[in-house]
Amino acid sequence: MLRVIIVFLMFSPLSPLTINCARADNIAGPSIVTVVSLDSQGQPLRQGLGVIIDPRSLILTSLEIFLNSQGGMIKTAKGALHLIEGVVQLDRLQDWVLLKVNAEGLVASSVSKYKAIKPSERVMLPARERSQITFKEVAIKGIYPISPRLALLDLRLSKSDVASGTPLFSQAGEVMGIAHRLNSPPERGKSSLYFLPLNRSQLPPVKKNPEALKSFEEVADFARTKSPEGLFWQGMAAMVRQNWVDAVEKFNEAIKIDKKFPEAYYGRAQARFFQKDYEGAEKDLNKAIKLLPSYARASFWLGKTRQKLGDKAGEILAYERAVKINPHLSEAYFKLGQLAYKTKDFDRARQCFRQAGEGFPEAAQSWWYLGTIARIQGESAEAVENFKKAIALNPQFFEAYLSLGKLLLTVGAQPQEAVEILTEAVQQRPRHGEARLYLALAQWLSWNRGGALEQYFALQDLNPRLAARLHQTLNYSR
Repeated sequence: MLRVIIVFLMFSPLSPLTINCARADNIAGPSIVTVVSLDSQGQPLRQGLGVIIDPRSLILTSLEIFLNSQGGMIKTAKGALHLIEGVVQLDRLQDWVLLKVNAEGLVASSVSKYKAIKPSERVMLPARERSQITFKEVAIKGIYPISPRLALLDLRLSKSDVASGTPLFSQAGEVMGIAHRLNSPPERGKSSLYFLPLNRSQLPPVKKNPEALKSFEEVADFARTKSPEGLFWQGMAAMVRQNWVDAVEKFNEAIKIDKKFPEAYYGRAQARFFQKDYEGAEKDLNKAIKLLPSYARASFWLGKTRQKLGDKAGEILAYERAVKINPHLSEAYFKLGQLAYKTKDFDRARQCFRQAGEGFPEAAQSWWYLGTIARIQGESAEAVENFKKAIALNPQFFEAYLSLGKLLLTVGAQPQEAVEILTEAVQQRPRHGEARLYLALAQWLSWNRGGALEQYFALQDLNPRLAARLHQTLNYSR
């Protein structure tokens, strides 16, 4: 399984799109072009895809395609060839380039307004098969934010036929990002595939007649391995491989070149965190925050780092700063909720867990905490709904099944529903004695005496103490 990562500038909740895929195909297909860079002899150097984003012949693609090139050309969906006149603008950190070609009447796709994505969102990924462009609908599996400018998004494609510069589309046919392939030295032959997000405010304003185009000679000297941005991405590629030593080395090199590079300090802090160098991670995170005060993710990781250092007061301050900067930072609210729960400040914990919402990895745990708080405070109906929400978000959440089953049995007096829930819990963890104990009680109260006895015999091997307790209870209830 090849993991494909998408790089996004920032994110926030987004309602699911409902426009069908055929519409995206019809809108986006004509705007996709093949992009070829040329060497000094006019021979093909690299090839990828791009997208027309303005009918005045403006093409957006990956800067990676044009490293050390001396020129380029495009081939439209209809097969027409056009020379690239020059570069309108480029962004090394975001790794995109906006090109001007000598052509008229090109079909352009709209660039989306700022739209963050949430897990399970479905996007359209084009690929060239011979002379045809086909579209594949892909579900987004995970979002990993880096900074206010960048985030990683995981597609987990089974195989990669994605060319550098491949545009990513919403189901409405709007351009959301472009792909580029980043080599990961020293492991030759291996690379990570990323996507760059786009929104209209991100791109430079383009005049009716763009002037002062950059020549390819001006771009040709850009060598990714010698730039702080290139070293940063090599560090991120090492992070994806969980090679923390290599990641620290690449981030070190990037910082030596650019000492005011907040994402490089943040990346090095994460690598040091996983190396258990918490003091070093704390220093790097403080530096990143000093360079970029709006860096909410750095404040969040500072809280996690201070937790490892045993600095409870500093941990809370870091999380509170993170949510003050970014009120949508669910993970920080979750951490604050956990801290309040541990001190039995249930009102504060409930507030934080509710503010955390659903679009983050620990969302199911958040609802489990809310269910537990409701149960403690005697709000059984709310507790049941919260546990069910946790299960809906994570169908493999054993603790939620167990908590819900026990609640249905002991408070809700719903033994038959408890049997269904606790049966699932036992299937997930067959050797968990407490789950079998409560399943036996639910079966007994549902008049399934055979099922209850089956759990009793299983408990005799797994946990004789619980088996004896069950035996007494069953005898008492005869």
